[in-house]
Amino acid sequence: MNSTLETITPEIAEQLLLKNTRNRQVIRNHVIGLAEEMKAGRWKVNGDTICLNGDVLIDGQHRLLAVVESKVAITTWVVRGVASDVFDTKDVGRRRSAADTLSVHGEVNCRNLAACLIFIDRYFTGRLENRGHRYSNSEVEELLRKYPEARYAAQQCGRNGLLPPSVHRGLIYLFSQVDQEQAAKFMEDTMNGVNLSSDDPVYRLRERLVQNSLSKAKLSVAEIAALCIKAWNFRRSGKSCRTLKWCSSGPTKETFPIIAD
Repeated sequence: MNSTLETITPEIAEQLLLKNTRNRQVIRNHVIGLAEEMKAGRWKVNGDTICLNGDVLIDGQHRLLAVVESKVAITTWVVRGVASDVFDTKDVGRRRSAADTLSVHGEVNCRNLAACLIFIDRYFTGRLENRGHRYSNSEVEELLRKYPEARYAAQQCGRNGLLPPSVHRGLIYLFSQVDQEQAAKFMEDTMNGVNLSSDDPVYRLRERLVQNSLSKAKLSVAEIAALCIKAWNFRRSGKSCRTLKWCSSGPTKETFPIIAD
């Protein structure tokens, strides 16, 4: 075998893909995700290789298809002369998660931190209702540089049965950007429900969350987050609340609420 560091243009990728005669089924979403990384300039030479055995592509079809999709040239290692019987040994390890990547960089509570960062970004990019976008590990690294205070939010709660952990931690961050003291009070009241009047927005929020925890048909992450934000906005403006709801579909569909300053 011999390996060389090469620049793979879309044209070269198309030529190499002609050798793709005995590979696994293409996972289209994976190709799109890699292409987005390339277009965003997040592609890194990490030691992964494109492997060839003569006129047969052994490994690298998704990366090559992403080069064609993105129309961006990449630099990568290409190994030629790979034995034809090694295909069953490729890609059998566990895929590195975003939490693994953060851990390598010395972060703590990495699973919580990754989930918190993704929730924050979904809110700012309008993806809480449409969760189709899959975040790459390098994208999560960028989010941490963009939202460093998420480290604090990621350590602020345990499992409580009312709020999904990512929603709880994400909203701690988002509300704290407006008013840290009021954010802490809001979350404390939501979790404990002590001394709340019946027209307090948080009282109504707790009613919905408790009902949801006992129901078999659970609210989505977007629905729970929307209810929390509406309760926050009511309390922030000093308004009482007799009912708390958010309509996510149908003729009375509401836009996703924006956190009030």
